[in-house]
Amino acid sequence: MILGSFNVSGNTGRLPITKELVNKSLLSNLGFNPLSQEGFSGGFFMHERLPFSAGDFYYRDEASGLLALFSGSVYNRTELLPDCGAGADVPDPELIARLFMNEGPRFCRRLNGDFAAFIAEPGGKGAYLFRDHVGISPMAYVVEDDTLIFSSDITGLSRAISNGGMPDCEYLVSPFRFTDRRRAPESRVKKMPPGHYLHLTREGITLTGYWEPEKIRTERRMSYDAMLSELNDLVHDAVVIRCDSRFTAGAHVSNGIDSAVVAALARKEYGQHDIFYGYSWSPLRFGAAGVKYDERELVRRICEHTGLTPVFSEMSSDDFLRHVSDYYYNGGHFSEDSTLLQAAERGVNLLFSGWGGDEFISTGDRGIETDLLRRMKLKTFFKRSRIRHPRLFIHDMFYYVINPALGILDRRVARSLRNDARYLKKKFRRSRRRELRDFYFHTSRRQAHLRLLRLYHLQERCEYWTVNGYRNGIEYRYPLLDRRIIEFMLRLPSELLCEPGLYRPLLRIIDEDLLPDEIRNHTGKDDPVYWTYLQHLYSETAGRLPDEIDAWKLNPGLHFVDFDLLARDIKKHEAGQAEAADKVLFRALVYLKAIHEFVLKYREDE
Repeated sequence: MILGSFNVSGNTGRLPITKELVNKSLLSNLGFNPLSQEGFSGGFFMHERLPFSAGDFYYRDEASGLLALFSGSVYNRTELLPDCGAGADVPDPELIARLFMNEGPRFCRRLNGDFAAFIAEPGGKGAYLFRDHVGISPMAYVVEDDTLIFSSDITGLSRAISNGGMPDCEYLVSPFRFTDRRRAPESRVKKMPPGHYLHLTREGITLTGYWEPEKIRTERRMSYDAMLSELNDLVHDAVVIRCDSRFTAGAHVSNGIDSAVVAALARKEYGQHDIFYGYSWSPLRFGAAGVKYDERELVRRICEHTGLTPVFSEMSSDDFLRHVSDYYYNGGHFSEDSTLLQAAERGVNLLFSGWGGDEFISTGDRGIETDLLRRMKLKTFFKRSRIRHPRLFIHDMFYYVINPALGILDRRVARSLRNDARYLKKKFRRSRRRELRDFYFHTSRRQAHLRLLRLYHLQERCEYWTVNGYRNGIEYRYPLLDRRIIEFMLRLPSELLCEPGLYRPLLRIIDEDLLPDEIRNHTGKDDPVYWTYLQHLYSETAGRLPDEIDAWKLNPGLHFVDFDLLARDIKKHEAGQAEAADKVLFRALVYLKAIHEFVLKYREDE
């Protein structure tokens, strides 16, 4: 994790912010390694549980004076090494520095990895920031006059820049409505756009996009067998190149096909390890009567078949409340906060995740029907449809084709959005139209993919998990967000995704021998026991919070809350006359507690 300040005039005396960046960082509990040279002051954080040396974070070319700071990993090193005249053991910062000196800033187009990098040109004449194609590694910056200030820790940078100011309201209300998730807690801080590089000179800054997935053309003549063969190779390789023998690895496991495939493939690569843990958010001990199925049994079956040791959540109500109070660090990912602690206790420092599968390789419906109709693939369309059940067919046409194309929200979705925003004052309730469009509306599968990539919910989770994971000495890998898989899905004609009788077919087909049939053929992905358990935690925690509301009212960061409505609904709930659903009330209380604690920590002097 890197940070620093660069003055294009070479005036190091104008860089006092670096100390403030370190002190206000979420990683301030770790050892900071300072670096400086003409016009630059900065450095990097190291964690004793991670197998890194200083060379994994920075490189300085003594001959030219070029400085490279690096956070993350490059996975396609083998194909890049011949072009930079270095040995196989060259660290990533030196690798990118050599590529930069040979090819200039557009070298980053060739990388396949999760990375954020800073390069200061020789003589201090300019500097660059880079962020990986998809935006998995976090990076944010602010430019003040002729000084660039940057950090992998977006919240820490915002806190340092704000100097005791209030967090941005758009950032704080994000649990209650669709917001611009590219916004940082401090409005002057900008998140580095994925697939871009920034260049600072005395003339100012320029942002250049180097990845253009929207220009990828659909390959109409691709055959079904060619698709399966290429995708099978891509998925396997995406996991293999993310494995690193220096780490002790584990994986997320749910009843979903995405995490199951990733975990099974990663386990194969770490066959030398006697134990490979599979972490589930579902509770170890919790009776959930009346659920559709118990996903824990499926998780146990996956782990038994693939050689994983299952680890279920043991998060109590007290633990949950502590995670809620740590919203400043975990960004609302309370269950993953608990998983991080479980992994650290077992000596794991690398976690594989199936995050991103739903948006690309495991897509099952978004835009497919529309594509089939547009391409006049009527035979395939009617094979997928429920034409024998007119009412269901009409529902599907509106839900999958008409409403997404016309920008009309499903009634259940609209009701859910109203409920989520219930306790916001009226002027704060409306979700941003662009974000609603990017998530729900599309006129083709291709457009749906591109909009979900732009929506920034993928990147936001990666940002939180990267920083909070690093605090706990754990790195993450997301093989299904390999840019080659995303590019492949954009090349793919939708009719190849319509295997009869299979929902979300690709991963179920390409690894027929990897998982047991009961997992491959299981179409659920809701984790009903987990969600019942989570609602139980919300209920128990919410019951402990009403006495804190007077303190929340005094917090100026919560000015957007309709406390009068909240108080009325609490009274109705206590009298058994709840006008709003209990789930809505409980969730609101939990997140208001979380935001309250965030604001206090954000404005705290240290």
